[in-house]
Amino acid sequence: MKSISRITMTLRTVAAAICIAAAAACSNTGTMDNECHGIVRISIPGNSMTSRSEDPEEYLVTDMNIFIFNAEGLLEEHVYLDASDLVHSGDSYIYGTDLIIGCTYSVYACANAGYPIEATSAGDLDRYRYYLVYPDDYRAGIPMSGVTGNHVLTSDGTIPVMLERVMAKVSLCIDRSGLSDGVGFHVKKVTVGACPKSAYLFRESRAETEDDIFRAGFSKESDDIYALNTDTGFGRSGSICLYLMENMNGDLLGAGISDDEKVLDSDDPRSRLCTYIEIEADYLSDTFFTIPGESLVYRFYLGEDNGNFDVRRNTCYNICVKPEDDGLTGDSWRIDTAGIGKFITDIRLSYDSLYLSYYGESAVITAWLYPDDASYKSLIWETDNHAVADVSDSGAVTAVGEGTCRITCTAADGSGISASCNVHVEFSPVYMKIYPGNFIRGRIGDRIHVECEYFPPDAPFDIGLEELEYDKSRGIYDYVIDEDGKGVELTLTGNGSGMLYMEAGYPVNQSEMIVIVVD
Repeated sequence: MKSISRITMTLRTVAAAICIAAAAACSNTGTMDNECHGIVRISIPGNSMTSRSEDPEEYLVTDMNIFIFNAEGLLEEHVYLDASDLVHSGDSYIYGTDLIIGCTYSVYACANAGYPIEATSAGDLDRYRYYLVYPDDYRAGIPMSGVTGNHVLTSDGTIPVMLERVMAKVSLCIDRSGLSDGVGFHVKKVTVGACPKSAYLFRESRAETEDDIFRAGFSKESDDIYALNTDTGFGRSGSICLYLMENMNGDLLGAGISDDEKVLDSDDPRSRLCTYIEIEADYLSDTFFTIPGESLVYRFYLGEDNGNFDVRRNTCYNICVKPEDDGLTGDSWRIDTAGIGKFITDIRLSYDSLYLSYYGESAVITAWLYPDDASYKSLIWETDNHAVADVSDSGAVTAVGEGTCRITCTAADGSGISASCNVHVEFSPVYMKIYPGNFIRGRIGDRIHVECEYFPPDAPFDIGLEELEYDKSRGIYDYVIDEDGKGVELTLTGNGSGMLYMEAGYPVNQSEMIVIVVD
């Protein structure tokens, strides 16, 4: 990142001179020459430059407050005039009045206040603050002010007063030439943060408390920032302009600090009083992306140098933002990546191939995502042949018909990363068999193991506990069910006969009764 330099030429060379002049020598009418009355001329910059419609007209003058004080500081004249009440000559407006040659005067002038300023002394004017209704309230034009103090009116009749704009101007552009290939950086909004609501007209000014700051400052978005997303050559964009009141916060950090140290923490109260420029952008690279509804945010504090936080009136600050490499790190910019997500870069599945053998058989494919801290882990599961197998949002595959299909798992974050599994469906016959058989004979003390073999093996299976318990209570046998639940070991304990049931559910849908006779 490059720090900015203060450029004063543009605004200072267009600052106005307010002149008081005698139009002609007075003839003696019994008074002394130094008491001769003249004509006052007040010159201000005309509307000699055009301005884009979304920006204020920097040379517009709609009204003027003029205060003239004598050597004793007494107010001799205060006028409030519309621009139409001023005589226009070239790039100047002219106001005529009578002053006495040889006398000392101080002249205060303010353009574009929009109303008569109430003041009876120079002290009143020094304490007077001009307020904006909202950050881009420029209907009356940019406020301008100037003072010439203790000037002796000579025979040439001129008292020059240089007007200065009470606001600063920021000219902003983007240089994308340092970004790595495949990195996209699209500006959505530019904002003046900690934008002052007001400023002193006739002396240095700063925001004193958070009440002096607009919660939402001057901003531009949509078509107003189109130039920032254009390429004028070599990766450099066009420029836009932002405007804000003077905010002279001075040297808040140590002298000689580096660019990356000019960052105020968000919990530092000064961060809410010092003016900054904030850029919100959509971002895209091979690894990262802007989370929907969020932004990559750059913030830069203005000032004369890295330790200074002054925003000076009547000054143009030229800022060129140059993000480099992946655009997510920088020096003098405070980069907020909270709105940036990390793409999934790889998906690995628990099956490369899956075999299903009957209608309705299902299996779950597990997906492992890399990296572990990927921002969005949602997946899209799809089959290329619903007649063979369907797949759910959780990766559960269900056989529908014989054949082969491909199940694809795709990252939903837009990275395009995917993995697939081939599914083969070949139906096999279903069956259920009882070992050693459905009729068993034994003697007291014998141990007999009864088990069921069935296909498909994942069909639900149940051994009738109610019958086992009944025969146990009758003293026919005792029993222990196998750990897999598919068989039972009987210990014959008494003469008689008993029975037990085994049942396999869908798709077998079969039950068997086994008769036990104890001799």
